[in-house]
Formats: sequence, C-alpha cells, structure tokens
Amino acid sequence: MKRKHHRWKWTVYALIPTVIVILPLYFIAIAGFQSVAEIFHKPPHLFPPNPTLAYYRDAFVTLSLYLKNSLIIALGVLCVTLLVALPSAFALAKFHFTLKRPASLILAFTQVLPATAVIIPLFLIFNRIGLINNYLGVIFGISVFTIPFATIVLNAYIQAIPTGLMEAALIDGAGFLRIFLSIILPLASPAIATASILTLILAWGEFHFRSLFSQRTDTPAHEHRALQFHRTVRCPVE
Repeated sequence: MKRKHHRWKWTVYALIPTVIVILPLYFIAIAGFQSVAEIFHKPPHLFPPNPTLAYYRDAFVTLSLYLKNSLIIALGVLCVTLLVALPSAFALAKFHFTLKRPASLILAFTQVLPATAVIIPLFLIFNRIGLINNYLGVIFGISVFTIPFATIVLNAYIQAIPTGLMEAALIDGAGFLRIFLSIILPLASPAIATASILTLILAWGEFHFRSLFSQRTDTPAHEHRALQFHRTVRCPVE
C-alpha cells in the first residue's frame, strides 16, 4: 500500500511540469479555430465555442508563396552543405595533411562566431558578384554557417569507422572515391540523417541572411511574413 501511494505521488509530480508544457501548446492549437475576439476572451475558452477551419485555410493560401520560397532555400542549403561537408569530414577524419589541425580549429571557431560578424562582409562580396536578391545568395550565405557545423557532426562519426575497412578496400584496388561512395556513405548514414535534420532546422529558421540578401517582394520567405504580421497586428484591449 505504501509503495502504491509512493508511485501515485511521483506520478502527480511528473504531471505538473507536463501540464505546464502542454497547456500553452494546447491553447495555441485551438486558437486557429477561433476568431480574434474569442482568442482574447476573458476568461479564455477551454474549447472553441464556434470552431472553424476558415482561418487555417486562409493562412495556407496567404503563406503558400512564403512557404515555397522557404522550402527552396532550406533544401538548397541542405544540398550545398552535404556536398561540401561530407568530403570535408571524410578528409579530416581519415587523411593526414599539414593543415588538418588548423582546419579543425577554424571549424570549431566558426561555431562561436556570431552571424553579425560576417554578414556585412558577405553582403559586400555577394553584391559585387551579383548574388543579392536571388536564391543563390541566401543559400550560400546560410551555408557559410551550416557547412562547418555539419562537417563537425560528420567528422566525429566518420572517425569511428574502422580504418581497416579503407585499407582492405585499397588492397582490393578501390580508389578513394569508390571507398567514399561505397563504404563511408552507407556506414555514416545515421550521422548524415542527423546533420541533414539539423541543417534543415537551421536553414528554415534563419532570418538575418534572408532579410538582408533577399529584399525583393517576389521572393519573400515565411520569416518576412511573420515580421509583417508582427508589425501590423493589434491585440484588442478590454
């Protein structure tokens, strides 16, 4: 009996932070089914009094262009990042060369470097070569930070792959490209998936490069729409 009471006590303790986390998410979810007046009603409604899907439908219609541009940019950043980070991580993990240690230190340093420190020099360079106000400029700008991050993640995993597999493949006559494609990539697939997910998250939520490098009204991303909404929305005050 005492053990059962102890179990119920810890269940209640676990429910308290769970409710604190879930309750705001619940109100955010049901807000899409309510009008503005119903959202700011006091006391708040626990359930939508007049649920409707019209607001979600209008949101998807309005945001379709923004979401499309954000998706193009995020997938572009992912492709550029993996094309550069995978061979780089392979070289840093399995080869010995003079600048290996300085290169690793530079990659680590970029993780503590704020975006504001390089965004203006990048803007000047991209403006000179014509990469402002197009997808490529935004993709390359964001990739400046996602490539080092993905390289570090992939490098740590590829280092754990036994070097003996490479040596056996070399003895059998395989070149480094064949080793990379047939051995390293399949074995490093969990790290590739992790780096891809994190890169997509970083690219999807990045704001500074999008707002500075893409100032055209026909290629806005979803962050621009969120900023416009924040500037124009007015909450009713009772």
